[in-house]
Amino acid sequence: MDGRELTFGVSGKLWKNSLIMYDRQTGSLWSHMTGEAVAGPLTGKRLKTYPAAMLTWGEWLKLRPATLVLEKPGGGRGMRDPYEDYYYSARTGIIPEKHRDNRLHPKTWIIGLVIAGRAKAYPFPALDRTGVLNDRFGERELVVAYCKEARSGAVFGRDLEGKVLTFGPEPGEEASCRFMRDRETGSRWQRLTGLAVEGTMMGKRLVQLPSTQSFWFGWKDYYPQSEVFFSSSGK
Repeated sequence: MDGRELTFGVSGKLWKNSLIMYDRQTGSLWSHMTGEAVAGPLTGKRLKTYPAAMLTWGEWLKLRPATLVLEKPGGGRGMRDPYEDYYYSARTGIIPEKHRDNRLHPKTWIIGLVIAGRAKAYPFPALDRTGVLNDRFGERELVVAYCKEARSGAVFGRDLEGKVLTFGPEPGEEASCRFMRDRETGSRWQRLTGLAVEGTMMGKRLVQLPSTQSFWFGWKDYYPQSEVFFSSSGK
């Protein structure tokens, strides 16, 4: 940040029901949802966001079978998510919701995207019905690829080498994690990596865009003007 490297820790504080990081160099507090410093000497500064994956271990291993796992010395493997019960409960965090918005149930999982200051949420139930979604948002041609088994999805730019590709699921794989095909070349692509594995585009990779996987109640408090994709309207 501004020519110096920052190292981060977990502050234990919450802001809009999301954990806050702190940097050890200035003590500034940072939102992990937006990457923005919300208190301290660096208030208003924003970290660069990179695409990342949030998916089940089983599906990750299918994509990256040689993955190494970091474990605490002498510690056992944490095979159970301590928040598992919370995911399926009606609770919506410790802090009351700041912004009421009933377009979605508060505990609906969404993939959130921000482009040029505009936000859009893609609900899991809608993506579950489409599997692969072609969209245009913020002057970008996008494909949102969803994986039901991994409980995850990814957003890619679908313009490549001067042409805009149109994607769809393979027959019988509407919500599968595995593959999608583009209509223009018939090439086969991995849904969660954007890598073409078969056809004339083999070896090419779509540019993945930073996105956030969140509950709706958390996303809307940070982005109260967020648009929402609804499969029935196609918007």
